[in-house]
Amino acid sequence: MAGEVTGGDLFHLWRVSEVLLPRVADVFYDANRLLGGSTGGGTSFRANAPAYPGSSVMTSAIGTAWEDLRAEMQAMMEQVGTTVLDAGQGVRNATEAYLEADIANANLLRDYLADQNNLDVTDTPSNPPAPGSDEDPGRPYPAA
Repeated sequence: MAGEVTGGDLFHLWRVSEVLLPRVADVFYDANRLLGGSTGGGTSFRANAPAYPGSSVMTSAIGTAWEDLRAEMQAMMEQVGTTVLDAGQGVRNATEAYLEADIANANLLRDYLADQNNLDVTDTPSNPPAPGSDEDPGRPYPAA
């Protein structure tokens, strides 16, 4: 990730992966279920019904075509929903990788600073201001 990443940025990534993308996937899964339930339960497009009223042909070409189209659209909705959930997992993986790297780097810095061999206490510009020195910020003057 370029630039600085803050806790707010990580929260937004969490929100995308855990809140927003699952809701988008739900829209496609709902469409999948809706299509799965529309198997021609009414009087139109039935696969084993007369092709038209009064017809002796018992297989409706329209009904067969609808079943094929419905199955294709249902599969498409499932695939898109699954792809959206996979994208959410990718965002989670990226967020976790960033957090792991950030924690590891923080531990390296903490270990480095804890080792007195890495610090020269006589090098004033490399150390925090000594309390009471001219560089010590002290406390601000109380507001009136």
